[in-house]
Amino acid sequence: MSIEVRHITRQFGKFKALDDVTLKVESGELVALLGPSGSGKTTLLRIIAGLEFPDPGPAQVLFYGDDVTHLPASQRKAGFAFQHYALFRHLSVFENIAFGLRVRPRATRPPERDILQRVETLLKLVQLEPLAQRYPAQLSGGQRQRVALARALAVEPKVLLLDEPFGALDAKVRKDLRRWLRRLHDEIHITTLFVTHDQEEALEVADRVAIMRDGRIEQIGTPDDIYDRPASPFIYDFLGNVNLFHGRIHEGRVLIGDTAFEAARGAGGPQSQAVAFVRPHDIRVTREASGRSTLAARLVRCHAAGPVAQLELERLDGGAAFAVQLSRDQFRQLQPQPGEQLFVELQNVRVFSDDYSI
Repeated sequence: MSIEVRHITRQFGKFKALDDVTLKVESGELVALLGPSGSGKTTLLRIIAGLEFPDPGPAQVLFYGDDVTHLPASQRKAGFAFQHYALFRHLSVFENIAFGLRVRPRATRPPERDILQRVETLLKLVQLEPLAQRYPAQLSGGQRQRVALARALAVEPKVLLLDEPFGALDAKVRKDLRRWLRRLHDEIHITTLFVTHDQEEALEVADRVAIMRDGRIEQIGTPDDIYDRPASPFIYDFLGNVNLFHGRIHEGRVLIGDTAFEAARGAGGPQSQAVAFVRPHDIRVTREASGRSTLAARLVRCHAAGPVAQLELERLDGGAAFAVQLSRDQFRQLQPQPGEQLFVELQNVRVFSDDYSI
């Protein structure tokens, strides 16, 4: 069961939340809508769910090729789970999950035996069998979210829509639950679209990621594609930490200060001004300048707790400060000291023209 939206536009007063958005989620695929606050991702999800409607025009919402653009949410057979669970406090876990089945009109309501069997199957699927008779107030945040997901699945939806499903949870629980969600999806293969502003979450869980900005989809691709081959400076900057080095293109390389580094092709014409993007883990640090291209820098401070050491350095040629990440073994081998002069080699440099905007 695929989800497809075509030419979706939605304006609230003078603010254009969505601007001609087109997207297709293939049957059985799990796609993340990722972007900063105000980028339009939740509005798009609500339009797909039928909780809101697009502006008049050529807009279409299709479930497996069927046009559901003007159908209300109750007729779309979409499962929807919210960030804050929206569980019924006076109902047990079992009855919360059964709710969507029990409130169906008599003509379409399953027999009680089938409802009981369906809920018991879902309780096992979300690993909450021992908690069936508890109430929401007696559950942890992670357990409540699993109840909300089971309730969304109980009505056997055509598609599953998740709006920041782990946004209200602490970091440890978020990590555990997103791994659980990925395993769950691999078991049931329901077409799923989920909204998040957490880059790590999207890259870890989704088959593909659609990055939104100012009401448009800026790039869509597999996690590896968008991380390794970002289409714009905005995406490069949005997906994790990044250092910016101002320079210019010369003979296919980027000049930063007086040093030339290899860079991705197509970064601008000869002698054009450019900005080089380098991730902290793509910087090699040594005590001596090698035969390779290096920049001299002074170590300002370092933080070595945990598996990755975080270093802050400043260029000796007057350029801006930048960040470096070293593995624990690399840091122990180098043992750099604050104030010490070091040399850095920039690797996997990606260059954009200097007229970019983030």
